[in-house]
Amino acid sequence: MSTVSLRTALVSLFLSISAPFIAPANAYEIYDFGAFLNSPTLGGTSLQYLDSGLNDFAGSGIDISFTNGLDSSSYGDLIWQFTNNTSNILTNVSLFGFVDAEVVENTNHFDNEYGRYVSITGGGNGDINPDSWEIDEPSYIFGDIYYNIMGGALDNTNAIPQGSEDDVSLALGFELGDILVGQTWTMTFTISDTDIGGLYHGDEPSGTGAYLNGTAVVGSTASVPEPASMLLFLIGMSGMTFVRRRRAAQ
Repeated sequence: MSTVSLRTALVSLFLSISAPFIAPANAYEIYDFGAFLNSPTLGGTSLQYLDSGLNDFAGSGIDISFTNGLDSSSYGDLIWQFTNNTSNILTNVSLFGFVDAEVVENTNHFDNEYGRYVSITGGGNGDINPDSWEIDEPSYIFGDIYYNIMGGALDNTNAIPQGSEDDVSLALGFELGDILVGQTWTMTFTISDTDIGGLYHGDEPSGTGAYLNGTAVVGSTASVPEPASMLLFLIGMSGMTFVRRRRAAQ
């Protein structure tokens, strides 16, 4: 191989190694996410269900199922469904969703990102919209978002606004009131590259980002007949039995 061709090959190899990774525009990479439930009935410390494998709901009597509806760019829905199969009413239930992610861009540095409050429209346990929120550094050392979730109350603050970029995580909270025995409820988190309200997770160098919003819907329990209704039902059944026997005797 000539000196010129060898030099050309080495330059090409160097450029292929040193060239930055070109990520898809607006791609969102999630490192961890989860659902948390808090109720005085359960002792006041939130139960947690994390994608990384931690599941406090096992053995609690609260059944939980999860559906991951995200696409290859991590846009779409995360859905958790719960059922109260304990023998107790769960009082003053708070439900939280948490996402620790990164906006994938050319330099791929997580510490140049920021969060922004867009809109939170919940008004307590009378609707399906989020009632509280928090944007903070996900580390247990520098941020308090994890401790606030475990304690059952987000602080409605943005610790990483634009101009103070760092690593970003986001959380939304829902007030559900009391959950009856046998009752189900569903929390949905939607991640989108278009404005859906909620919170925004942005990347300063690339100018890209993702929106995070959600809902929490409480379903009904299996209906149990009231005593008077049950009595009427039994009387009706007795009457039908009497008629059948009388016809059979004729």
